[in-house]
Amino acid sequence: MIKMISVLVLSGILICSCDKEGDSDEYPFEAEVLGRNMDCRIYAVRILSGLSQIQAITGSATSDSIYIAQNLPAELETDGLKIILNVRRPFDNELSACTTLGPSYRWLTVVYAKKK
Repeated sequence: MIKMISVLVLSGILICSCDKEGDSDEYPFEAEVLGRNMDCRIYAVRILSGLSQIQAITGSATSDSIYIAQNLPAELETDGLKIILNVRRPFDNELSACTTLGPSYRWLTVVYAKKK
């Protein structure tokens, strides 16, 4: 009986301690929404934390930390908004042509995001 209570208490402690870190694992990156890119008409973001990991995920390095954020939720399309997000490399069929009249940025696909 004492072993069973000990196991239950230990399990409860482990479950509670894991919940506190949930957001950092699920939303590992921080960014600022910059507004619609004039070239592709898709919102761009400036990566504020985790740039080297983003570059590893997308397979592209950028010196200014700005990316076209495909799949950014509409409720987060606000200039200057600070967000936390998770991303992946875009699939080839997700990329679209841009006008090439403005600055060219690398793409990333937003897996999920929320307001910071």
